[in-house]
Amino acid sequence: MNRRQFLLAALASALAAPLRAATNLDDLKANGSLRVAVYRDFPPFSWTEHGELRGIDVDLARAIGQALGLKVNFMPLTAADDIDGDLRNAIWKGHYLGGGTADLMLHVPFDPELAQRIHNAVLFGPYYTEQMAWAGQRPPGAVTLIDHGTRIGVENDSLADLYLAALQGGRLRPSLQHYPNTPSAARALLASEVDAVFGPQSELDWALAASAKPVAPLATPGLVKTSWEIGMATKETLRDLGWAVTDALETIRQSGLLAKLFASYQVRYTPAAAH
Repeated sequence: MNRRQFLLAALASALAAPLRAATNLDDLKANGSLRVAVYRDFPPFSWTEHGELRGIDVDLARAIGQALGLKVNFMPLTAADDIDGDLRNAIWKGHYLGGGTADLMLHVPFDPELAQRIHNAVLFGPYYTEQMAWAGQRPPGAVTLIDHGTRIGVENDSLADLYLAALQGGRLRPSLQHYPNTPSAARALLASEVDAVFGPQSELDWALAASAKPVAPLATPGLVKTSWEIGMATKETLRDLGWAVTDALETIRQSGLLAKLFASYQVRYTPAAAH
C-alpha cells in the first residue's frame, strides 16, 4: 500500500467511526464544553424568549460551567410521558429521532426510589425544594372545605389535577379548569377566568409576580407528598463529573448566588435538605 492509499484508508476509517461521547471529566475538559439538558418551554426554569434561552436552570448551568472552566451548550428537552423517559432521552440513550445525549441534566426529582430504579444514570445534587401552593380564593383551612362552585385552574394531568379530581369522591371535578401548564392557569386567574389555581409554588410565584395575588401552601389531606427536592443527573460513566458539579454547586450555594438566581425571577428559594 502506497502513502496515498494509506492516507485514504485512514480517512475512510475516521469518517466511518462513530462519534464517541465523553467517558470522564478529563474528556470534557479536553473538549472544553459541557452539554446540559434543560426542559423546553418550562418557565421560570428554562424557556426561549426573543430567541434566547433563559431561566433559573439556564443561569445555574452557566454558573456551573464557569466554575468548571467549561463552555455550556444547551440541549432543550421536550418532556416525555414520565421522568424515566426524560432520563433515557437526555442522558443514557438519546431520543429515537436523534440529537444525542447530554452530559448533565437539570431539574430531576431527587428521589431515592427513582435512583434505585434507574441504572444508566446517576441522580445527585439537590439544589432546591419545590412544594405545592394555592393562589387566589382560599378556603377557610384545608382544600376539602372549598366551595363547590369555585373555579380552580390546574395544569392538565398534573399532580394538582389528579389530586383534586380524586378528592372527596370527585366532588371538585366539575370545578376544575384545565390548562397546558401552571403559568397558563395563573394567567387565567389574572383574567378572572378562574377563582383559584393549584400548582408548584415556583411556577405560581413567577407567573403572579406582578400581581397582588398571594401564593401560599394549603392543607391538602390525603396528598402524600406536598414537597420534593429537585436535583440533577448525569451518565453512569460520568460520576466524576457529578462529584465536580456537586462541589461547584456547594460553592454557588454558599456564595449566595443560587438564592440570587431565584430572586432574579421573583421566585422564593427553599434550599434542599443536606445530604
